[in-house]
Amino acid sequence: MKTKIFLSSIAILGVFVLASSCSDSFTGAVETAGTEVLSADLKSGTVPVTAATVPAACILTGTIPDVTVFPCVVTGTVNAVETAGLLFMREEEKMARDVYTYFYAKYKLPVFLNVSKSENAHTSAVLRLIAGFNVTDNSSSDPGVYVNTRLTDLYKQLIAMGDVSVIDALKASVLIEQTDISDLQKELLSVENISVKTVYTNIMAGSNAHLKAFIWNLKIKGVVYP
Repeated sequence: MKTKIFLSSIAILGVFVLASSCSDSFTGAVETAGTEVLSADLKSGTVPVTAATVPAACILTGTIPDVTVFPCVVTGTVNAVETAGLLFMREEEKMARDVYTYFYAKYKLPVFLNVSKSENAHTSAVLRLIAGFNVTDNSSSDPGVYVNTRLTDLYKQLIAMGDVSVIDALKASVLIEQTDISDLQKELLSVENISVKTVYTNIMAGSNAHLKAFIWNLKIKGVVYP
């Protein structure tokens, strides 16, 4: 679903990369596809990584949000549709980070902190592509402020939803990840550039890990959702 469907979902209820041939390996918020998720990792929102799952040529060690841009090749060109998709995904990942940062400040639940760090890696990975393709990034660095005004409205609605309780914040987080996954799936249907496709695929793997973490945190609180 795009943002409109996401907004409808909220109304009914009352959004480690990874780069094109680029992967960030960092402490505290590592995620990859194909690794077994342990209960402790679900609680904190982290997923273990093994050497076999990370391209050796582009590993960066460090911590998020202090991710250093490192030399990985961005290949080919992007068309108008792919360019628009990159700018949207840059802001959608930033919105997720902004929401989780807010929720962690309010509730101090580790999963919000760890996933916010991961989302920062996601938006940074998309930014690397934007810069690599010489696309102008006009996004704002301010929390809750986006060029896409629907995302600005969505941020406000998510914050209002999560302000009610930590349970509602976790439910809002489930909706964020479900929408992000759906948006990425739709973007991948039209993406031709292999660098963009690689980044989106890796981000989606991370989003699936986040989704499991939030659902698990709800479960241990006695809530089966969705």
